[in-house]
Amino acid sequence: MHIRVIVPVLDSEELVGKAEKEYRSFADEGVTVSAVPLKRGTCSIECGFDSSLAAPDVIRCAREAEADGVDACTIACFTDPGLLGARELVSIPVVGEGEAALHMAAMLSTRFSVVITERSFFSTIRRTVSHYGLAGNLASVREAGASVMDLNESHIGHIVDECIDTVKRDDAEAIVMGCTGTGFDMALEIETALKAHFGCYIPVIDPGKVALHMARAMVATNLSHSKVAYPKPAFSRQEYGFA
Repeated sequence: MHIRVIVPVLDSEELVGKAEKEYRSFADEGVTVSAVPLKRGTCSIECGFDSSLAAPDVIRCAREAEADGVDACTIACFTDPGLLGARELVSIPVVGEGEAALHMAAMLSTRFSVVITERSFFSTIRRTVSHYGLAGNLASVREAGASVMDLNESHIGHIVDECIDTVKRDDAEAIVMGCTGTGFDMALEIETALKAHFGCYIPVIDPGKVALHMARAMVATNLSHSKVAYPKPAFSRQEYGFA
């Protein structure tokens, strides 16, 4: 089985290299993971505008993946840029990390909090949660205190403090990491710290890990997205220059 991770930013070792290493560590035996960056877009996605700019090339990458014989794709960004268009364009499963993580959180809890990089992204996260029909499950949005490019292990202490506070103050029952691809299993470290503090299990959801295994499950069960819900677009349109 071959799953392609579309990393919706321009190529860089800081993001794409670390992301590929991380996603390969999540994959089971027999699953090949390849990561591809964008040719057109931004160096990181830190606002809605960045996400919108990424969408056309994400769709192109999904089309190339299907042509390459890849079994499924994931989109490695919490805002799922290009997800709708990619699902319309191809027949293989395309899983957005944000959608996968949020629905997993709703299955594992009744209230969850999302940890994102910085406060300027809070409104985008709230809109994303609302888009997937889960606004009533959102306990809060918390910040890691670092930009996408700077987020690393040194910020775990601050994130743990934010997670402890949202469980106590906002009655959060699960935590969703809103930014991944750091090159190591940050979610597991935070989950371990929360269990040590509260003395019970509180799930900390890594969107990349969940999306990868959700894509794997779709392939294994021979399922993909409904073409009634995601009908194929008309290729006669001259505007589809990238296609």
